[in-house]
Amino acid sequence: MSASIIPAMQRLIAILEAENSALEEARIPDALALLADKQDAAKTLEDEVSAANDRREDLCPCRPEDEENKAQEGSAAFPYRDLLEQMTELGNRNGELLQRAITAQKRVIELLTSTPATSQPQNYGHQGSYAPAADRQALFVSKA
Repeated sequence: MSASIIPAMQRLIAILEAENSALEEARIPDALALLADKQDAAKTLEDEVSAANDRREDLCPCRPEDEENKAQEGSAAFPYRDLLEQMTELGNRNGELLQRAITAQKRVIELLTSTPATSQPQNYGHQGSYAPAADRQALFVSKA
């Protein structure tokens, strides 16, 4: 694998950590501001991995089923294992937090756009309890 993959992974990890922090604290505008950076970092990482795979195929025409090749792949991926695990954990947490934020935003929109339930007018009787609409009485009488 290429040495340029590590900085790309670290950049994506840093962005995921920042976005997760913003989502945990319900700072939605801050999380949205990181979206373009996250997409760019993911694309950069994808390009680096693709370039590394292309270089490896050019340098090593080994067949994938070779025993030696499997051992080499395992040892080559070892330095990246911690970063991959961290990135996977952050990505999973990011998905959970985004789903929670979407659900919360959806509920807020529902509350703001829902029409109030129609109910009977609230009328108080002489005893302080609700009175039927037919039994309404004026509290003040103006003799002006």
